[in-house]
Amino acid sequence: MVSALAVGARRTFEAVCAGKRGFSPVTLFDPGEQRCRIAAEVRGLDVAAIAPEGQESRFSRTDAMALLAAREALEEAGVLTRALRLGIALGGTTGGMHETELQVFGAPPGPLAPVRVARLMDHPLCATTEHLASAFGAVRTSTIVSACSSSGIAIAEALAWLESGAVDVVLAGGADGLCRLTFVGFNSLGATDSGPCRPFDEARQGLTLGEGAAFLALEREESARARGAEVLAFLAGASVLAEGHHITHPEPSGERAATMLRRAVEHAGLSLDAVGYVNAHGTGTRQNDSMEASALRRVFGDRVGRVLVSSSKSQLGHTLGAAGALEAAITVLSLQRGIVPPTSGLERPEASDLGHVTGAAKHVEIEVALSSSFGFGGMGSVLAFERASAEPRPLAARSALSVVVTGLGESTSDALTELDPERSRRFDAGAAGAALAATRALGMARLEAEETGLVVGSAYGNVDRSVSFLLRVAERGPKFANPAEFPHLVGSAAAGNASVYAGLRGPVLTASERERSGESAIARALSLLELGAANAVLAGAVSARDPIVDRVLEPLRSDGVVVPRGEGAAFLALEVEEDALSRGARVLARVLRHVELLSGAASALAEEGAPSARSALVAGAVGERLEAAIASSAWQKALRLSILERTGHHEAVGAFALSAAVALIAEGTADDVLVVSGLADACYLTRLVAPGRGSA
Repeated sequence: MVSALAVGARRTFEAVCAGKRGFSPVTLFDPGEQRCRIAAEVRGLDVAAIAPEGQESRFSRTDAMALLAAREALEEAGVLTRALRLGIALGGTTGGMHETELQVFGAPPGPLAPVRVARLMDHPLCATTEHLASAFGAVRTSTIVSACSSSGIAIAEALAWLESGAVDVVLAGGADGLCRLTFVGFNSLGATDSGPCRPFDEARQGLTLGEGAAFLALEREESARARGAEVLAFLAGASVLAEGHHITHPEPSGERAATMLRRAVEHAGLSLDAVGYVNAHGTGTRQNDSMEASALRRVFGDRVGRVLVSSSKSQLGHTLGAAGALEAAITVLSLQRGIVPPTSGLERPEASDLGHVTGAAKHVEIEVALSSSFGFGGMGSVLAFERASAEPRPLAARSALSVVVTGLGESTSDALTELDPERSRRFDAGAAGAALAATRALGMARLEAEETGLVVGSAYGNVDRSVSFLLRVAERGPKFANPAEFPHLVGSAAAGNASVYAGLRGPVLTASERERSGESAIARALSLLELGAANAVLAGAVSARDPIVDRVLEPLRSDGVVVPRGEGAAFLALEVEEDALSRGARVLARVLRHVELLSGAASALAEEGAPSARSALVAGAVGERLEAAIASSAWQKALRLSILERTGHHEAVGAFALSAAVALIAEGTADDVLVVSGLADACYLTRLVAPGRGSA
């Protein structure tokens, strides 16, 4: 862990248990005349000293904190070696926004110079994941953006990877650095406290922002025991759901949050009676704390006063995308050490019937603890942890999961004209495209929105809209920040808006992997289905024309032809085959295999075997290395469709390629289609077959 209280997990935990608070005046930037001028800032962070030699200019505060926390987790686990198959699952929201803002606030008045515009793209959300993968080696990565539940969901996905045997160890967690955008944004919403936050207190006035990073090293028990590693706790279960209620306000009854809590315990195969501690989301805002108290009453009933509750944000601040990981780490240490930390600043609990820990930490042996995270757009996750000394119990055997496609939806332009104007009046083109394409896929599949999830691939969000917001602040001051704009600038805004528009209440999140965001969204959706977090998920990507992105990213050259940048959204309805058949759905295609590769495309293509006479290859954005791998494989002679000719080049091309592949099968043109994409070393291979076909 890296926090405002300390660098290091044990030091942070000890400070939290001692009731220390990490709040102080902001020094990273001038907060101006705003309601709140304090934060839980990590002091003395020397980014240049932490970054690998030669990469100082490419490293952000978020990257540096992530690298420190990740190295600590791997060293403690004894797996700081490339001999094991390592997966890296990271959640975040701000990435290198602080460094990006330096190009805006350090510029003279007027239009930004071309060199500054180019620097705006230096730190995408997935940059931190890429730095960690480079530092430690990884066979699989994931960058999840789901507001304040980002790193909680990343940890949940790690569980799916380990259960499927895709990796040996997962470095799962999150990192987020402070930046003006979120600081001004939350102040403009009136969501901050002028002093240190007071979660669950009658006098609470809002949250206090913070920054930090935390990672858990996760592996299967038999692997850890075989290595002689110390087991700190068990990640026993997880749930990921959304409210489908509002982009900023939580659903006040707490009904959906209660469902998340119950499902995490059910997924763990445990009883609610075993839960002794909840590390609550506890932001200190009026609405969130009230909702969370209602959810706890719904879940624990007459026992609610005997379940200990505390909020770590009262000491670490609200670290946004990193919050779930920091709080998960604290929950693990609480179980291991038999100490439950207090909620600092809580003097007069509004919900006095809850088992609040106030004043001093409590020394008590807890068997099972929950860690909750709820974010913008109603996206939430709950993790269930169990003591390392828990009685062994057999895990239920899982049969191989068969996933089918039951719906397709696309949007190429002017999506706003086809949406309800009242419900989409704040949408930008990205949110509108995602909402329209996802709704069309939902309709074709004839799925109920109530339990259907949504994964939106989005590489950069709305860069132009974010820069316009910041320029206004730079030129006129924080008091001119538009509170109605801020919620639509976060990286998960398109997913949040689309889920609320369509009423989707299954798992909702954003996958961000540059030009591979569409393929990554499919991979994240498959993980959610494997985890049992949903039976159906709409997955795809959206890319809207953005003046800044278009200026920085040159048109793609493919086979000597310049492919101009385009835009659009494409989504697939992915469903567990058994559920699809039981409700009589029309199956368009079956997902035979979906492979994420950080290297080794040639060998993976060779393993696919020779295509049949009715096979086809659909190419998304394909770079020279992958093109050479295709040319040397048996698939070079298959019917080939290049999706770029239809869509132009953009970051959602992979989703369009997958949609086109499904259409080829559904219309009877092919019964076995391989989708390939990848501009650098990393690539994706997806094998789709006609319904009823077995292994190819």
